[in-house]
Amino acid sequence: MPAATQFAIFLDPMTNPDTKLVERIAAEARRRSGAQREAFLEDTCGTDIALRERVEKLLQPRPLGTLVPGTEATLTHVASDVPSKHSIHPRNRLSRLLPTTNIIVHIWASHLYRTIAIAVFVALIVLLGLGSRYLVWNELHKLRQQEFEALLTAEVQALTLWIDSCKSQAELVARDPEVVAAIDSLLKKHAELKEKYSSADIQPELEILREHLPEFNKTEEETQAFVQKNDPITLYVYDPNAPGGQNSTFRAESITEDDEGAYIIADTFGFILASNQEARIGSSLKQQLDPRVAYDIMNGNTGFLPPNRSDASQDQTDRATYVWAYTPIREEGESPRAMLGLGYFSVGNFTRALTNIRTGATGEAYAFDEKGRMLTESRFTKDLWQRDVLSEGTPTRANLLLAPSYGPTSHEPSNPRHGHFTRLVSMARDGQTEDDDFGVILEPYKGYTGHDVVGAWLWLDDYHFGVAYETAAYEAFSPFTYISIGQYVLLGLIAAFAGITYFAANSMVMMRRSIGDNMIVGSYILLRKIGEGGMGQVYLARHQMLKRPTAVKLVRPDKTDPGIIKRFEREVQLSSRLKHPNTVEIYDYGKTPEDVFYYAMEYLDGVTLEELVRQNGWQAVPRVLYVMRQVAASLREAHAMGLIHRDIKPLNIMLCRVGGEYDVAKVLDFGLVKNLSADPGATVVTRTTEISGTPMYIPPERVKNPTQADPRVDIYALGATAFFMLTGRTIHLANSAVDVLVQIVTQPVPSVHEAADRIIPEPLQDLLDRCLAKDPAQRPQTAEEVIREVEAMLAEHPWSTQEAQTWWESHVPANTLATWAETAYET
Repeated sequence: MPAATQFAIFLDPMTNPDTKLVERIAAEARRRSGAQREAFLEDTCGTDIALRERVEKLLQPRPLGTLVPGTEATLTHVASDVPSKHSIHPRNRLSRLLPTTNIIVHIWASHLYRTIAIAVFVALIVLLGLGSRYLVWNELHKLRQQEFEALLTAEVQALTLWIDSCKSQAELVARDPEVVAAIDSLLKKHAELKEKYSSADIQPELEILREHLPEFNKTEEETQAFVQKNDPITLYVYDPNAPGGQNSTFRAESITEDDEGAYIIADTFGFILASNQEARIGSSLKQQLDPRVAYDIMNGNTGFLPPNRSDASQDQTDRATYVWAYTPIREEGESPRAMLGLGYFSVGNFTRALTNIRTGATGEAYAFDEKGRMLTESRFTKDLWQRDVLSEGTPTRANLLLAPSYGPTSHEPSNPRHGHFTRLVSMARDGQTEDDDFGVILEPYKGYTGHDVVGAWLWLDDYHFGVAYETAAYEAFSPFTYISIGQYVLLGLIAAFAGITYFAANSMVMMRRSIGDNMIVGSYILLRKIGEGGMGQVYLARHQMLKRPTAVKLVRPDKTDPGIIKRFEREVQLSSRLKHPNTVEIYDYGKTPEDVFYYAMEYLDGVTLEELVRQNGWQAVPRVLYVMRQVAASLREAHAMGLIHRDIKPLNIMLCRVGGEYDVAKVLDFGLVKNLSADPGATVVTRTTEISGTPMYIPPERVKNPTQADPRVDIYALGATAFFMLTGRTIHLANSAVDVLVQIVTQPVPSVHEAADRIIPEPLQDLLDRCLAKDPAQRPQTAEEVIREVEAMLAEHPWSTQEAQTWWESHVPANTLATWAETAYET
């Protein structure tokens, strides 16, 4: 498909073209000239005037600036830093030199300005502290609200699914013909026997019910065994004095298979016709029956009844309470004639669904009814016994009144005043009348244990009870406490740093005045700053006697500790031993009387490979081979001397114009170089626990062992750089340095042919595959091997001097990068 067509299918003349697409079109157009470029733009842009103007704007010649070595190696960045573009101007006045320190000079030179600056700094720190505390507090509230809502929603969904399954089971049993026939027989016998009706008269029907409802015929022994096994009182022991880890999140099994316990069959007047507890047969449910149950039965509805102790004679210490699924017995179109109720142990799935979210040391979920009584077992039952809120042995389910006051429940009125409830229960009761079924309370209030808590509630109107989640306020907002401590420590450190900075600034001003007045460092006159790295600043300078343009790198005043200076000296000494024309040349090194360390190096007229590819897209195969050969030659000399670069990447390789030659590659920044021939007892400056270098160009073996370094490390990085030039992208694409390092170790290297989406010569493809092999033994073992293979390919794919010159003249006009030279030689 023609290139113009490929771009055209993505363009809509009614839309604003994507910036990346515009850059791709411009990059493709740069590879053409004259009529070919015009035809390409006409085919690609068509009638889209806005697109054409944006593309032509990018195609206009613009100064790229003269780049110099000196950018510090980045240890953890992923996206390669694009070099700064420094416009070239005639020589500036001395007052405009060292612009980053002029502000400090003006401020610190005046007592008034210095006082104002300190006051503004203190005010900003105070506002930052207060503002950050406010924002953190608000965000923590939002997170807790979302957390409470998510916890309740998930657990209530599981609970309602279980309740629906219980109701479905009741309806299924109520449709069983044999069960219905047995119930009809019970109704007939009751009509005949009236007051004489007893369990002895209905044994045949009870036998049928036992056969069809075996799981609901638990004996007293089976009932007690189930409760003992599943009761949270016996499963979870709370010790308020125990360390937090011992009261950590409690999670029981999510489903209990055998929590069916009892059944009951009654007529529409509440007379018990049959039950697995035969002692109850012949008694009445009228005093125990919730009015809503009678209403549902008469209207033919199936319902659910939570635990209830409406029978005042029932022993409160009895742990075998039930939840009931009930349904009417009737024929289609007829009125109900009886009721079937299936009882499930309340300590079964009803309680398990909520004890699953006992989080941290104090968090718990529980169910409660509109009378303000807890329906499930509390996490703190034994604690309540010790405080005499409940008598010992009494479970909280259906017994505990959710009120903040202390005292045995039996002393509380059965229908307390509204004010006796906790704030959460009160709001839930109010919500029933205001159609508000969910609420979150993040302001601390007294819980039923008497401690300050926060929580949330969700009212289930269909089942006439609510679900709450509460946790101690101190635990819910403990992160804010830790953050506050951290903020105070940070503010203290900032204050200390400000004091140190105050004195350091004075020293910097003195140094700036010294440099600003004389503008001389050693034998070099500084003209203007042209770059800055992590360790120092780089200035355009000229030699006082030779008038030669030079790049001078100064160590930043805050980087003058012995370790930094040792690394600075090491970079200079190792780099100065390299004499290959494709390696940047070091001229001089020393320090000024003011103890400013510096070194002078070759000033380069060119662009980095990083900027070359970012601005112009992928490069032709011959040009890539031409650059590879030069870089490999530079590495060959370094390796022969026992030096490993360890940070070969596009940002550390420049293409230059040198003495009328074009596309001369220069390898920069030997700051991370490792000396393999060094004395084992010598001091190692670079920390061995760090992975030095740029993640996208680090080989797998150095990810696993940062101390490992041999020539094959540089060969891997050279292959990765060639991959970048051929494809316009890095090998691994990720959002963080950690992700890149993981991909380097675990992911295969993509084919350069597929990544480039064009034909790549097989020998070059094979060479890059071997250079990028994860096993160092499979790579070319020396730079000399790479050179031989590249030279063989250059014979078939030559990059001529004329091609290089044409590119430079069309993309970087000669006078653009020559201004600095003219300025440097002026006297």
